Amino acid sequence: MIATVSVIAAEGPNGRFFPGDIYEFWWGLLAFLVVFGLLAWKVLPLAKEALNKGQADAVAEGAAAEKAQADAAAKVAALKAELGDADAVAAQIVADAETNAQQLRIDSANRTQQLVNDMWAKAQSDSESMKVQAQSDVQAEVAAQAVGAAEQVVRSSLDSARHGDLIDDYISKLGASS
Repeated sequence: MIATVSVIAAEGPNGRFFPGDIYEFWWGLLAFLVVFGLLAWKVLPLAKEALNKGQADAVAEGAAAEKAQADAAAKVAALKAELGDADAVAAQIVADAETNAQQLRIDSANRTQQLVNDMWAKAQSDSESMKVQAQSDVQAEVAAQAVGAAEQVVRSSLDSARHGDLIDDYISKLGASS
């Protein structure tokens, strides 16, 4: 093997640009053309198709981007219109809330006044009934005191004989009425 390497190394080039063996150049050129032909036949259509597809995708993406931009502009315009409407709606809501609050204040004041009036009437009624009750209690107490005083006067003026006669007379009246 060392002898083969020495022989190859011993060969000199055929010229400035060609290797030592001219046939090697032709075989290399033939192999290059075959590989290039196969690549041109199989790979070049795929590459063209990929480039065309990439270009079509780029055009489609550009159109989609323009459409998205137009949609975004339309949405912005719609949102601005809604914001304008929202300001009007907010002002209406505030006005309605103020009206409702004023009405609630009036209703609350009316209810409070009615409650005070009802409580005043109840207090007057309770006061009157307490006055009547106190008068009847005083009358009952005065009557009880008067009866007690009358009993003591009668007891002190009645002797035991007169007392017995009164009891007998009362019993006889009870027996006669039944």
